[in-house]
Amino acid sequence: MRKRLLVGIPLALLIIALLLVDGWLSARPAPQWRVPLLGHNLAAWLTNGALCAAILLVMTVTATHELVQLAHARGYHPFGRTAQVFAAVLVLGPYISFNLMDVTGGYDESWGLLWMAFAVGFVFLQQARRHRTANAMENLAITVFIIFYAGGLAGFMTKLRMEVGGTAGVALLLFSTFLVKMTDTGAYFTGRICGRHKMIEWLSPKKTWEGFAGGMIVTVVCALAIGHWLHTSGVARIQERYVPHYVALGLLGLLLGLFSAAGDLCASLLKRDAAVKDSGDALPGLGGVLDVFDSPLLAAPVAWLFWTRMFHVVAS
Repeated sequence: MRKRLLVGIPLALLIIALLLVDGWLSARPAPQWRVPLLGHNLAAWLTNGALCAAILLVMTVTATHELVQLAHARGYHPFGRTAQVFAAVLVLGPYISFNLMDVTGGYDESWGLLWMAFAVGFVFLQQARRHRTANAMENLAITVFIIFYAGGLAGFMTKLRMEVGGTAGVALLLFSTFLVKMTDTGAYFTGRICGRHKMIEWLSPKKTWEGFAGGMIVTVVCALAIGHWLHTSGVARIQERYVPHYVALGLLGLLLGLFSAAGDLCASLLKRDAAVKDSGDALPGLGGVLDVFDSPLLAAPVAWLFWTRMFHVVAS
């Protein structure tokens, strides 16, 4: 536990600090650094989501590598470099698209599906270059799964940051990720104190129903408390067209809590299949990046859907 705290707390503070700087930069007028020939304002790219995109890129590429290693441990042979490249573009795509809006005339969400189609075709081509059909379906399916799981899901974090935009986009990304992690934290401590009934013992022996309930309660309480402050302070005011903001926040807490728990179990399923405890050793005391990224990955589409489609926000 001590090692987890010594690594986890500084890492979390560093990421939070970089994201806050990202939000601060986006709230300031960007200087004019025109790129010769292209005419793009380079400063606008650097101040509009660059730090957030860079953080997500590093985490996505590392998580992709760890997933490839899990597949190797199981005896499969996915195309590792291809998975990393296509996953990287999926997570960077929304950042690039939003910063090219002045050229393209608008933001188009269909590029992600197109990129996945390219990925499928490219993986087929790589399999053909091996001059053999053995395990072709396994190699193709696992590579495409890794690309979508690591890159496609993480891309929703970039989409949330860029679509909401500015300081509010950073605040809501941090807030949503915090709620996901509070589900893990609440479940851990509740399970340690009063956990009695095993949840899915064969998959995750330490998880209990009491811990799950505690994690959900903690998440909903945090969603209501912090979300109410964000709403009333004007940082991210929820448009109350359908229900009061506190009802919406309670729903957000429930949804993120459920998908956070599910994301952790999904990653546990992959690790147990590969007969390993952690996805890697990139973070001493914590395991691999996927070990801390698993819950946010599955919850990311929910957070994006909530903040950009279900309950729009109005930033001050």
